[in-house]
Amino acid sequence: MSFRRFLIEQVAFPLQDAASGRSYLSNRRFLERSQWWGAEQLREHQWSELCKLLDVAFQVPHYREKYSVAGAVRGDIRTWEDYARLPKLTREEVNRNRERLTNPRFTKRLVASATGGSSGTPTRFFLTVESYDWRRACRDRLYDWTGAAFGEPTLLLWGSPIGKVARKTQWKSKLVALLIRSTTINTFSQSPAMWAGICEQFRHIRPKTVTAYVSSLEAFCAYVEQHDVRLPAPRAVVSAAEAVFPGTRETVRRVLGSTLWENYGSREFMSIACECEQHAGLHIQAENILVEAEQPGPSPSALLVTDLHNYGMPFLRYEIGDAGRMLDGSCGCGRELPRLATIDGRLLDVLRTADGHVVPGEFFPHLVKDLSEVRQFQVQQLAMDGFVIRAVLDRPLSETSRCLLEREVGKVFGSGTSVEITAVDQIPTLASG
Repeated sequence: MSFRRFLIEQVAFPLQDAASGRSYLSNRRFLERSQWWGAEQLREHQWSELCKLLDVAFQVPHYREKYSVAGAVRGDIRTWEDYARLPKLTREEVNRNRERLTNPRFTKRLVASATGGSSGTPTRFFLTVESYDWRRACRDRLYDWTGAAFGEPTLLLWGSPIGKVARKTQWKSKLVALLIRSTTINTFSQSPAMWAGICEQFRHIRPKTVTAYVSSLEAFCAYVEQHDVRLPAPRAVVSAAEAVFPGTRETVRRVLGSTLWENYGSREFMSIACECEQHAGLHIQAENILVEAEQPGPSPSALLVTDLHNYGMPFLRYEIGDAGRMLDGSCGCGRELPRLATIDGRLLDVLRTADGHVVPGEFFPHLVKDLSEVRQFQVQQLAMDGFVIRAVLDRPLSETSRCLLEREVGKVFGSGTSVEITAVDQIPTLASG
């Protein structure tokens, strides 16, 4: 073990948890053991955690009213079949009942967050610090599976924060990044010059792990291959935010000399499921997350997700807006964590600027999540220098939100880019969501 890794895992993390009453490290150690449990023991653990969550949920105003209308009381939920009969939770419900979905008996600090709304509907919600520690631990278990270690160089081809970020938050992020040797590069405004600069940083950093939006990863690989750039091969490349196709895996292997690891997650839950070394389906983070296919069977179906540890604002049977199907049988890795076979329904279009730069479709969900007036949206690029945003609004767009939207679009697409916002009553969706 390197000195840096020893410092992080044996000194920094324990001190942080002890000083702040956090549980990240104990969760990490628990997950190291539980991933080798048998299927029955994992299912028993899920049921135990779910029962605790149900005790909380039936005290939450929105659930209490909703379940009462459905004729359900807490004592009725005795089996998995009983739980599957509870009505699902939708994005619209969360956005319209955010305060009534919070636990009135939860007295600790709640953290506000929001999704990017890749399906067209941003979701604004609260989560607990305890839940966040579970999410981080589950995410980092994925990196354990890739062979990555804390303190090894990591490169993220990611997005940048929208709007102004508090100075304290900036410095804290920089300090953490320095400690764990993590470099984040904003890939929302793509150009040959940007990719050339990233190649130089890549050679300097020599990352052991690369994490990237799929569209950014594909664009980066295209540049590297087209310009015959030679880069040191990372140990692993981890995908994020968008669906992975077989061609992308082959491209990563051919161009970067590395294996691609698919990670399926969302802002509401962080890591939901991810690949192990067998790359045969995605293992669900079952100790923290419960995933149901609304219509079990061989065809993709709407996925319902339950967060087992967010007691401050419980998410039970949440319709996440993605489609997938469960995978039967055991995995060759020896882990009995349940698996998803496929994810269908999170494909984002690529956008272009007037001067030929490429912008991943993730840009607009990342931006619109900070516009609290927007319930649903759809973006159309009708010209290189102009967009039409059709939006379902909870209230008129404020001047502050309008300025933020125009300013951030201008940063990426150019100051002369026009943004036309059209309020509509409804936005039809595809079958995939």
